[in-house]
Amino acid sequence: MPSCRSSGVLTASAVVNAGRCKLISIHVTNLGAGADTTIKLFDNASAASGTELSRIIVSPQVGPTEFDMHGVICLNGLYLEISTGAGTGAAVSVEFA
Repeated sequence: MPSCRSSGVLTASAVVNAGRCKLISIHVTNLGAGADTTIKLFDNASAASGTELSRIIVSPQVGPTEFDMHGVICLNGLYLEISTGAGTGAAVSVEFA
């Protein structure tokens, strides 16, 4: 099993990695009490723009979920965007190498 790094648990939009990397997986838990949460990952080191690598919409009824990204190569870095309606958002960790 290859090793990878983790962003740790994030609850707000943030830079995950500022350089070239491989996206391994995304772990998401919706913390909201009635609102869907949208999670987006971009191949960008500073903003929610550029190539959108994934868009995941998680409802509060879904428990913790893992998304395998099969080692997608990110040339510029990784930026995580978390947006939610009337709720408390999500807890997300991004694993990369």
